[in-house]
Amino acid sequence: MSAASHGAESGVVLGIVIVLLLQQVGSLDLSDLVPAIEYLVIGGVIGGIFGALIGWALGRSYLARHSVAAASGSK
Repeated sequence: MSAASHGAESGVVLGIVIVLLLQQVGSLDLSDLVPAIEYLVIGGVIGGIFGALIGWALGRSYLARHSVAAASGSK
């Protein structure tokens, strides 16, 4: 799995958790079913996009610092 997919998975979870946290502090009203599902889906999608972008950037940074030749042990 790539760094972007790991980041996207984590971002989806964090996006849903943020929506639930906002509901707990009283910023969102999740008492109706359809708007609650919409908020959770939107939070998951936005979190997934941001997580994928962060994971992609961190993956590129890691690959730039660790070359393939150094990882395989060849000179």
